[in-house]
Amino acid sequence: MLVPLMKHLLAQGKLTVIGASSSGGHEIFNGFETKLYDQFVVLDSSLDWIKHSASFRKSFDAVYIDYFGATRKNLMLAHVIGKSVITNHIPRKLPLIFHKKIKRIKPLVGIHEGTQYMRFVNDGFTDSDLNASLFSLKAKSNNAFENLKKGYITLQPGCGNNAAPWKTWSLEKWKTVINELAEKTGHTLVVLGDESEVELSASLPQNDNVINLIGNTEIADLPGIIDGASLHIGHDSGLMHIAGCVNTPTITVWGGSDPALFGWQKIDRDQHKILHKKLSCHPCNRWLSPNTSKVELPSMCPDFACLDQVSAEMLLNLVFEKLKD
Repeated sequence: MLVPLMKHLLAQGKLTVIGASSSGGHEIFNGFETKLYDQFVVLDSSLDWIKHSASFRKSFDAVYIDYFGATRKNLMLAHVIGKSVITNHIPRKLPLIFHKKIKRIKPLVGIHEGTQYMRFVNDGFTDSDLNASLFSLKAKSNNAFENLKKGYITLQPGCGNNAAPWKTWSLEKWKTVINELAEKTGHTLVVLGDESEVELSASLPQNDNVINLIGNTEIADLPGIIDGASLHIGHDSGLMHIAGCVNTPTITVWGGSDPALFGWQKIDRDQHKILHKKLSCHPCNRWLSPNTSKVELPSMCPDFACLDQVSAEMLLNLVFEKLKD
C-alpha cells in the first residue's frame, strides 16, 4: 500500500528505501520491472543501524515512515539521517528530543491504507482519488515457470506465514473449492504459498489440473507467476497485493482484518471481489482502532465465526460468475 507514495516520491527526486528488517520481504521488488527507488538498504543488525546512522547523517531532506516502521529505534535513526520526519505514529516513550523534527499525519478511521500514506504528501487526498494506475507495476517475465500457460488461476490457501488464524479460511473448504474448480473449469490451478505453509501440500487434492508450488518459489518469482493468471483467489495477504499491482483480478475471503482499510475493492471494484461476513465484533485486526468488543487480540478468538460463516459454495459461485466475464 506504499506503492503510490513511493512512485510520487521517486518522481520528485532520489529515493532511498531503508528496510528495518532482515525478513527478506524486500526481495519482492526484484520481481518487478517498474523502478520504485534508487537505492535499497537493509538493516540486518544493530551494527548496520549504527553504521548507517553515521554514513547517512542528515543526508535526506525528508524521511517517511509508515505505521509499522515507526518504532522508537527507527524514529531515532530518522532523526539523525533526515532534516524532517513524516509519519502517522509516534510510539510511547520516544524521548522528547526526537519529537522536534516529526510531522505526524494523524490517521483517519474509515479510509483506505493507500490513502493514509498518500496523505503524507497531500492532506487533501481521499479514497475517491485511489485508482489502479497508482499501484500498477510491471512484472518481470518468469523464465523459471515459462511452461505455465497463461490463463491459469492462482490460489493461496494459507496466509500470514501460517500464523494468522483470524485471516485463514478452513483447509477443508479450500479442498472443496480446488476439487470443484479442477473438475468443472478448463483452467489449470496453481497453488502458491511459502515454506511455512508446506504442511498444507499433503492435504491438497491430487489432480492433473492442479500444480502445487507451495514452498517451491522464490519471492521474486511471484509477480511473474501471478501476472500470468486470469484470476487470483486467496486471503488478505501479500499475494493479494501483488495481484492488485500487476492488474490480476482477485477474489478474497476475509476474516478478522478490515477490507475497507487493506482491501482492493476501493481501488477497483470491478476487478476485485471479496467474501466477508461482517459481525458485530469486526474488525478485530487492523492497526487503526481495532474492535476489541469480543477479544483483546485476534488470535484469542474462540470460534473465528466470521470465517466459519463463509461457505465453499459462496466462493465457488463468485468464481464461476467471474469466469463468465
